[in-house]
Amino acid sequence: MSFARTVKEELVSVPADSHEQLAEFSAFLNLSTEFHILDKKKMLDFKTNNPTVAKRFLQLTRSLYQAETSLITQKLNKLNQRQSIIIRILSKVEDIINEHGILENPIENQELTTETPEAKRAYLRAAFLCGGSINHPKTAEYHLEIFARDASQIVFMQSLINSFELNAKITKRRNGFIVYLKDAEGISDCLQIMGAQNSQFQFEDIRIKRDFNNSINRVMNCEIANEKKAIVAANQQLKDIELIEKYIPETQIDVKIRQIMTLRKNHPDASLKELIEHYEELFHDIISKSGMNHRLIKIKQMAQEIREGRS
Repeated sequence: MSFARTVKEELVSVPADSHEQLAEFSAFLNLSTEFHILDKKKMLDFKTNNPTVAKRFLQLTRSLYQAETSLITQKLNKLNQRQSIIIRILSKVEDIINEHGILENPIENQELTTETPEAKRAYLRAAFLCGGSINHPKTAEYHLEIFARDASQIVFMQSLINSFELNAKITKRRNGFIVYLKDAEGISDCLQIMGAQNSQFQFEDIRIKRDFNNSINRVMNCEIANEKKAIVAANQQLKDIELIEKYIPETQIDVKIRQIMTLRKNHPDASLKELIEHYEELFHDIISKSGMNHRLIKIKQMAQEIREGRS
């Protein structure tokens, strides 16, 4: 089961009072329901391919309007075995149309229906059930979106989401528009707002583990890169030392430089920190990191002068 489906399975079980039910029904009505007339009879068709979402809409219809309904199923296409589910409202159609103003000014009615924070949450919950999608938190990109065909509906949804201080944005998408969130914290907050508490915990748990593993990998990669860099530098220092010993008599080399040359030959794979520790053990003296670096740079300069014929 996809993570989006897991979220929807949880959202359909969220309890709602009468005001919240009306807000949910408003979202279902404006985002996934079509009005039509068949044999001179007005009807409303709610369409979905998710049986649990269809059940939620049916429960709301019966609870709020005690309307007569029928169930219609049809295959989406010949290759796809999934079925499209249609809940057809056969009675109380006029009452529903008038109450929600779907043939006149639906946005004005939606604003009245979603005046309270609880009603806003309920509307967003149903909107996600209609056209929502969310990437699994284990993937590389965080993304939550809700689709609507009508531009005014998507702007209305954006205003609801952003009323909770989230930064939802809008973009065009094929036959309509989407309102979306891309930051992990915003998506987590949105799940909580809609009432998907368990899904939010799952999202946070997976996200934290994933981010922690990524941090570990970054640290390990950094350490590996540093080790490779240190090995390359050490190999070059050994070549420089070999060149110096070949062309410069030992008596002409400063004693402090000779100490570091000896140290590097004895410990060809040692890091800078390890060289300092070996130096203090061997020569019973303290040397700073900058002091060790200074002497290694001096060895490099001496070798370079030999290569350039200046020594």
